[in-house]
Amino acid sequence: MSVERLAPGTLYVVLVVGRPASGKSTVSAEVARRWSLPLVSKDGLKEVLFDSLGVGDRAWSVKLGQASFALLDHVIDLQLRTGLPFVVDAAYSAEFENAKFQDWQRRYGFVAVQVHCTAPAAELLRRYRRRASDGTRHPGHRDADASEEFRSSLKDTRAETLNLIGPVLEFPSEQPESQAKLIEELDGLLPAPD
Repeated sequence: MSVERLAPGTLYVVLVVGRPASGKSTVSAEVARRWSLPLVSKDGLKEVLFDSLGVGDRAWSVKLGQASFALLDHVIDLQLRTGLPFVVDAAYSAEFENAKFQDWQRRYGFVAVQVHCTAPAAELLRRYRRRASDGTRHPGHRDADASEEFRSSLKDTRAETLNLIGPVLEFPSEQPESQAKLIEELDGLLPAPD
């Protein structure tokens, strides 16, 4: 897909979307670093809640996950009001998010640059289980308790990208050359960092 470079001063939001363990955090951190953009992350907000309110069982993790999505919405709205670009890292389901993001796009006029992180289901499950046991994730997520739930969720057919104005770039994270290719595509699309 050929996409023209965004003009300097264009309000854009880089939405890094996809399933858990698909590479969103790695990609969103690199994009934020490379273009000097603020990064808002659903898991980052959830981990602040864990640190403030405590770690509990899987039900508690789910409850704080719902609260973190509400906080994420609030932070996104605040960031959009600044008129400056930023990066969002979240595992969205279009069914629940399209209307809200479309309303924001009408109100604020931003271009959505979606980076859709993917990997084969077996690879996603392997990564999910690995991070549940290797200490790289906050213990509050209780990933080890949700491994079977995650495996089952991989069979659903949810739309992971949102129906918004702007390009969708695919990032098959299991392919070693994908990150360099993605950065090259973004280099041709996003205004140069200041």
